[in-house]
Amino acid sequence: MRPLLLLLSAVSILSFVTEVAAQAPAAAPAATSAGAKIRVVTRNLEPFSFEKDGRRVGYAAELWDQLARETKLDYEVQVVNSAQEIIDALKNKTADVGVGAISVTAKREEVIDFTQPFYESGLQVLVNGGSGSFADSIFSLIGNLFNVELVGAFALLMVTMLIISHLVWRFEHPLNGDQWPEDYKKGMLESFWWTISTLLVGGADNKGPVGLGGRIVAIVWMLLSIVLVSLLTASFTTTLTVNTLKGDLNGPDDLPGRKVATVKGSTTETWLTTKGAKVVPYATVTECVAALKGQDVDAVVYDAPVLQYEAGKLNDAKLQMVGPVFEPQSYSFALQQGSILSESLNLGLLKLTEQGVGKELRKKYFGEDN
Repeated sequence: MRPLLLLLSAVSILSFVTEVAAQAPAAAPAATSAGAKIRVVTRNLEPFSFEKDGRRVGYAAELWDQLARETKLDYEVQVVNSAQEIIDALKNKTADVGVGAISVTAKREEVIDFTQPFYESGLQVLVNGGSGSFADSIFSLIGNLFNVELVGAFALLMVTMLIISHLVWRFEHPLNGDQWPEDYKKGMLESFWWTISTLLVGGADNKGPVGLGGRIVAIVWMLLSIVLVSLLTASFTTTLTVNTLKGDLNGPDDLPGRKVATVKGSTTETWLTTKGAKVVPYATVTECVAALKGQDVDAVVYDAPVLQYEAGKLNDAKLQMVGPVFEPQSYSFALQQGSILSESLNLGLLKLTEQGVGKELRKKYFGEDN
């Protein structure tokens, strides 16, 4: 009887403990325990998160601040140097939330989680060109004309004309001394005049070979002139066009083979490498734009809103965004994988969206109404 009573007592105690455990809330991570602060990691990247007058401001930073108040979370901020450092901090669980212009990618999704997107973006190309002065256009045209290909073609033409002029003088001056003087210098001047006139207009008025040798050379030169004029015109047109296009970047299709600056370690660097661009990485967007203005690179490629904001600060008419926004991407707040904050933050973001907070921040930092 006694063992039966002990067994019944043990079952009752076990049932009570199980019921209490089922009703108790799930254990929270260290970051969300009573009195603890959420560990937020971010980086300086205008206009999404940066320091101003001793405060953390920017589209993402201010949206997070309002989201933290909406979800009643206290937090502390740590600033790192790159997006990859943010990802690593979340992966290693030394931070709870990543705040900034953090793109959602499949590779990142493998090691961390994201909230729902709060900003839709993409890449764009920034170039240093466009509204230059008239003098700049003239110098550019002259630079295109005096290139190796055209100079070489003109040099070859001059050598050919000198040879023809010498042959015509050699055959004609014994027979036609009036038109081709026996003196070599005077005779070559007359002969060269005939040669260049034949090339350009098909002949020289009241001047032409009369001897058999001179006429044979003249026939050869007339036929050769037709070919040379065609080749020279084609060479001039092609070279001028190619050299002009070399200075133009009109969008992502023109990037392969060009020196392009972007932020080191960003998803943009990876994309540019796969597309065959000569990537020149810099630590910040500001350094990328400075390299563009200094003509160290041909273009800058990075997130469209960041480039637009950075170029707008300089108020330089030569800095122009070209081509469409490509490689669409979404910005989200980054979380530890399996974070219990996910549901509450997503709900809070929906509420803030309904209240028009995102719209207000867009207008504040980008001048967008939608």
